[in-house]
Amino acid sequence: MRALVLGVNTRPLANSLKRAGFYVTSISYYAPEDLIADKAYYFINKDNHGRFKENYREELLTKKANEIYDQFDYVFICSGVFENKDSKVYDWHNVYGNPPKKIKEISYKPKTYRRLENLGYNVPVSKVAKSYRDIEKFLDEFKKIVLKPLSGSGGFIRKITSLDNLKNVEFPILLQQFIEGKSFSTNFIDNIFITYNKQIIINGLYSGNITPYKFNDKLLTNSFLEIIEAFELQGMNGIDFILSNGEIYILDVNPRILGTFETIELSSKTNLAKAMIYNKEVELKERMIKRIVFSKNRVRAKIKKSPFIFDIPKEGAIIEKNEPLVTVIAKRNLKSIIERVYKWCI
Repeated sequence: MRALVLGVNTRPLANSLKRAGFYVTSISYYAPEDLIADKAYYFINKDNHGRFKENYREELLTKKANEIYDQFDYVFICSGVFENKDSKVYDWHNVYGNPPKKIKEISYKPKTYRRLENLGYNVPVSKVAKSYRDIEKFLDEFKKIVLKPLSGSGGFIRKITSLDNLKNVEFPILLQQFIEGKSFSTNFIDNIFITYNKQIIINGLYSGNITPYKFNDKLLTNSFLEIIEAFELQGMNGIDFILSNGEIYILDVNPRILGTFETIELSSKTNLAKAMIYNKEVELKERMIKRIVFSKNRVRAKIKKSPFIFDIPKEGAIIEKNEPLVTVIAKRNLKSIIERVYKWCI
């Protein structure tokens, strides 16, 4: 069996497929040293990563995938592609889960929020801003707001309370009422509930998760299942939400392979790629913690291989300040592991 994995970072799924016996081709932006695909196309300078926001071009990945997709039994779509309002979509017959058109449609937040509201779910009050004046008016009403891209899941989120020092905003942008609370997600494979996760958000950026997280609330799980069914989602999907004063607010519907893929796989001690394809049971057994480690300074990476460290850059690669350095996944002692990573970089 042959599988094509497409996304900003394909390593977790590509390696899972490889362990399951697939011939794996990866098309990604990042190219970590611990990726074990049979064939890998990547679009980063492995010696000098630069800045993701400046260098990433989604169309390079999707165009390459379109050239070769029909050579594969399955195409798997990870984050970072088909999530933009300008994304070019392709009609591929062999996609596992949701096709590119569906991913693009769901990833456009204003439309998805309207649908969720019409279905009776709580969402933060939102508005599309086209100018600083729009931001000012929204601030007058809500005092504390967040700025988000119109499309895509994750991404950089800015919390503001005034226009002071607010520069370089790319309009149009989504304004959203800030809701104080704790961030979680829930994961499904088709219409089967898998787990809840506690999200780790640092400076407005998704930085990892704790899997599993226990919510003993069958009504809540059934409510999320109704969203999966209402949006006619297939394969692996997730819903991000905030718990605030006992109320649930939906933040995102993620219609593709999730960032929690690896913590689910490690917690369940199951080959998750095989489980998804062949509809095998996934039962989580122990808590796993994932942290994306961002560089504190511009450094030259010299990361040593370790059972807990993933997405390892090429030795000697230059990593800019605030760019992803590695991913750490462990049951405990993450702080000491992260400190060790920083010591290895100069």
